[in-house]
Amino acid sequence: MYAVMTAVPLGEDDLVAPPSPELLRRYGTSEAALARLVSRPHLTLLLHTSDVESAAFVQRDVRTDALRLARQHDGVVIDLGVPRVVEGDADDVSLAHATQWYVVDYAELDAGQLTTVGLTAFGLPEVVVEDVDPSGHAMIGAVLAGLVHRLVAEWPANDPVGTATVTLRDIAYGLGDPGAATTPADRTIDVSIDYDPDAHRLVVRLLADPATALFAP
Repeated sequence: MYAVMTAVPLGEDDLVAPPSPELLRRYGTSEAALARLVSRPHLTLLLHTSDVESAAFVQRDVRTDALRLARQHDGVVIDLGVPRVVEGDADDVSLAHATQWYVVDYAELDAGQLTTVGLTAFGLPEVVVEDVDPSGHAMIGAVLAGLVHRLVAEWPANDPVGTATVTLRDIAYGLGDPGAATTPADRTIDVSIDYDPDAHRLVVRLLADPATALFAP
């Protein structure tokens, strides 16, 4: 579900309230994007439904359509599922670039947790990474990007519960590195994944120190 915000209506405005600036800011929307929204009050909604097998491709196609529509009318796109402003060009949309599709909620970082927001659009549970050292959250966030890259690519054909191996190449794809295809895949880290049915989320724990497993010389 995406909103295309424009300065002039593209037809009859859809009666959906856009997210507040505070909420958009919380999930990473830039101040420049928020400033552009002020002069674009008219909302066109792009809403599609899908079965789980097709969810990733539908998500990709709807985002692409929203960005193209915005480009044609000098508009701004809001992903209403996260919610945040989607920046970039339609040609840059990629399912392999995992961080395009979720944000990390740091609200529980002091309690040792990183949580995703956005994966439910793919029919996946959100992910919570446990036992996070707040001082090393950036490196663990990189591993999370590699894991989400794999989850999106392999779901629903493969059940994510169990032990998974995340490679340095997975991380490069997840972070949108242009050189991902040639990034070595022999540096790896194992993670355990459990399903918490009460919270409907995947609980992830790293089984090694990423600094040693992935980045040590």
